[in-house]
Amino acid sequence: MPLINLHNHSSYSDGTLAPAALAAEAARAGIKYFSLTDHDAAGGWGEMAAALKEHGISYCCGVEIGAGPCDYLHILGYGINPADPVLLAALAALRERKVTRLHQTLALLKGLGIEVRDEELHWRGSCPPDTFQVEAILRDRGLAPSRKEAHRLYFAPGAPAHAPRNSPTAAEAIKIIKGAGGRAVLAHPYTLGEGLDLPALKDAGLEGLEAFYPRHTEDATRGFLALAKRYGLFVTAGTDFHGPGTERDKMSGFEYNEELFAEVRKSFI
Repeated sequence: MPLINLHNHSSYSDGTLAPAALAAEAARAGIKYFSLTDHDAAGGWGEMAAALKEHGISYCCGVEIGAGPCDYLHILGYGINPADPVLLAALAALRERKVTRLHQTLALLKGLGIEVRDEELHWRGSCPPDTFQVEAILRDRGLAPSRKEAHRLYFAPGAPAHAPRNSPTAAEAIKIIKGAGGRAVLAHPYTLGEGLDLPALKDAGLEGLEAFYPRHTEDATRGFLALAKRYGLFVTAGTDFHGPGTERDKMSGFEYNEELFAEVRKSFI
């Protein structure tokens, strides 16, 4: 049975594998339907497309954009034109917002007597450093017992080094995707809990739902399939693979079902 995995990250964002190695990993895992969905980046698609073709893997061009007040809502875009100049400019602007926020965070920390130097921070592909890296640095310095506790002590809303995120709204993220010829899909909907508002997202142009995801229980998957049917959304499947050395290091997929995934296949090349 062929496998499908439409949610993956490369070294062009916060993954650890270059596109060619990522394609080889997908081939070894038996993936036949694939997408690369780097965070706020589409620069890996030139290499990715060539590598996938070598392995005979079908694909659609993708991207993932964080949205909402706390960047908590992720929108996947499928069928985008990764060379679209308007898309590339929009993604660059989103990354610049993150850089601005990082500088604000570091300035607030410095005001607390904690200095984090630029050389301690690392860009991951085109992804700028974020507070996750800073949290790890504070943990390693003994200023917090864990990254999670470092976040609570320093960066959570109300904490002394909290800098508000300047993420796009869901409607703005969807507009960016649709402007590049793509179709917008809500990623890992379980993370939203009671905050999931599909009617509002659909009104903003959402077309699909990532119903199949490793952290979805069977009951949750059935529930998301029912919601997709109720609101007229197509369904997708992805594992959020980031590569070796990350928490999401296992390349796998879901059994391909032509009836379930026929609509997203329309975005394939």
